[in-house]
Amino acid sequence: MTQAEYSEWAAAEKSAYVGDIVRSGAMGREEAVRKADRDFANLLPEDLATPDSSLLVFEAEGERIGTGWLKHGYLPGVTYGYSLHIEERHRGRGHGRVAMTAGEQATLAAGDSTLMFTVWGGNEVAMNLYTSTGFRVVEESRSLRLPRRAA
Repeated sequence: MTQAEYSEWAAAEKSAYVGDIVRSGAMGREEAVRKADRDFANLLPEDLATPDSSLLVFEAEGERIGTGWLKHGYLPGVTYGYSLHIEERHRGRGHGRVAMTAGEQATLAAGDSTLMFTVWGGNEVAMNLYTSTGFRVVEESRSLRLPRRAA
């Protein structure tokens, strides 16, 4: 990813993150926007130059088809994938699998031996991709929003 691509990517990534949080039911839009702002400030304090981070652009036939964001050394020996996005019009052609391979290569090049992702509830496309490429569920959280009762 170039610096010129970073600003557009960061805005789109933050918007998608807010959408994932809201869609999952974890919090409302305003709270999700505040969380996204805090998380991005903490996770990418030096933007594209943030150490131990790989920000990837995936291309096919000279056209940008997606992006990826990896944090190396997230845990000892573990690279954490914050995002992998293949544009919808390019899905179903094997690009997600190729992007996963690129993530695996970046993980190994950084000296880590494990690649992990978290998938928000409702993101069946990502869940299916990860399962089909050999990922296994390590931890699963679920929530139930309870109605407030009058005190």
